[in-house]
Amino acid sequence: MRVTMRIATCAARRLPVRPPAAGRIAAFAASRLPVCVQCVAAVLGLTIALLLAPTAQADPAAQPTPLAIRPQPDARTLDVNATGIFINDAGDVLTARHAVAGCGSLFVIKDARVARARVRVVSPERDLAVVGSTLRPLLVAAFARTPPGGGAQPVFAAGYDALRKMPDRATAVVNGLTRPGARADALTLMLAATNGASGAAVLDQAGRVIGVVTDRAEVATGDSRAVATRTDAARYVIAVPVEPVKAFLAANGVRYDETDAPQLEPLQPHAARAATLEVGILCGE
Repeated sequence: MRVTMRIATCAARRLPVRPPAAGRIAAFAASRLPVCVQCVAAVLGLTIALLLAPTAQADPAAQPTPLAIRPQPDARTLDVNATGIFINDAGDVLTARHAVAGCGSLFVIKDARVARARVRVVSPERDLAVVGSTLRPLLVAAFARTPPGGGAQPVFAAGYDALRKMPDRATAVVNGLTRPGARADALTLMLAATNGASGAAVLDQAGRVIGVVTDRAEVATGDSRAVATRTDAARYVIAVPVEPVKAFLAANGVRYDETDAPQLEPLQPHAARAATLEVGILCGE
């Protein structure tokens, strides 16, 4: 019995006393507590500093700087150099070659719309050209399948600007006559050319296009773009006939419509149809 108690006492003296697991975790946390407190204090200090920092106050007397807005021109008041005709749904426009020659910039104008244009094709033999833009037509030209016969025939031709300012556009039917035999290679019209008439459509009694205005019978010296555009223009106007016009378009793969069917009734206004077909051509330096 005494031997057993001595062995137990000796064992108790030699074994180290270890705290329980919960005690060890608490001791570890206690050793790290000062570090956590420092982190929290640093975060709180930064937050308080941001809250107390002075904020920039707007000066009530200061006026906002207005944005510089570039005024846009009103397309309805622009003076055009010439006229063009919508000839297909893609927006291709037929006009006079001299009206677009040497232009630093080129624009097509229709009512209140303005679009930058580019020359697609030009005719080396005739005063004809086709330009393209992003504008799309409401109505395209219908070229006469059969050329007009001999003798004087009533026609209508007016430039884009003249049509815009025409007071009786809703009632104007014809304003000129063909002059047979004047020139074998051209269509001569007895009418007064007004400002910007180059490139205008010549409509027959049925509203079909039978020519394109390009020149005057007597051409004065000066800028070629002013041909058939001056207020003192000659009474006789030269137009490219429908057959050479169609040949030019076909040779260059430009789509167009031709028909012998009337496009207008006898008393329907030609001016209104021409105004729908035509656009203004603006040539910049």
